[in-house]
Amino acid sequence: MERGIRIGVLIIVCGAFLALMFFNIMNKPPVSSKVWDEGTTIGDPDTATRHYVQYADLGCPYCDVFSRLTVQNEEDFKNYLAENHILFEIRLTDTIYESAGIDFSRDSAIAAYCAKREGKFIDYYHAGVMALYDDYQSKGIGDSKTSPMITDMPKDYWLEIGHEIGLSENFDSCVKNKETLDEVNENTIKASQYISGLPYFQFEEFKQSGFDNNWDYKYVIKYLDAGLGKK
Repeated sequence: MERGIRIGVLIIVCGAFLALMFFNIMNKPPVSSKVWDEGTTIGDPDTATRHYVQYADLGCPYCDVFSRLTVQNEEDFKNYLAENHILFEIRLTDTIYESAGIDFSRDSAIAAYCAKREGKFIDYYHAGVMALYDDYQSKGIGDSKTSPMITDMPKDYWLEIGHEIGLSENFDSCVKNKETLDEVNENTIKASQYISGLPYFQFEEFKQSGFDNNWDYKYVIKYLDAGLGKK
């Protein structure tokens, strides 16, 4: 009898534990609830169970290196996100403008958020990263803190990138009138509460500042794996 009572109590306790686990799983906030803006994400918000964030600035060459490597290995990168149920969010700021007065930091951010209005933030951001590399960084200009600065950028540089990816005349108007400046300012202020340097990564519990301009794609994977708890 006593043995039967103990077994019954054990079954009740196990059942209650499983019920609590199921309740927590069913009531866990969706990953999309953590996102500032789904228009700046890569991945499927409906199936994602993990949320990765990259705080960036197109005026930050080390941010650009990480992002360029993901573009150059786009298929592998997207497969990695899908296989690991990751929603990858880029929180673009003009921190470099605020800290060092680099104008194209702000100009590029304004343009990227204008592109978001047409659903092409990621396309624009990646096009901007590659343009900077082709036009300047691959030539040793603006690719590190110690390299010569970018000083000859055409006035319509960021407009032309929008034209190359097929954005409309509304994009031109948005950029020229700086219609997204408030959004840029708001995101930069919000980001300052979380970051310590750029680029800054928050991949689940993994948090890391910085990325070396001599690193290759295996270091991107190393960072992504760290978010999964892999060493």
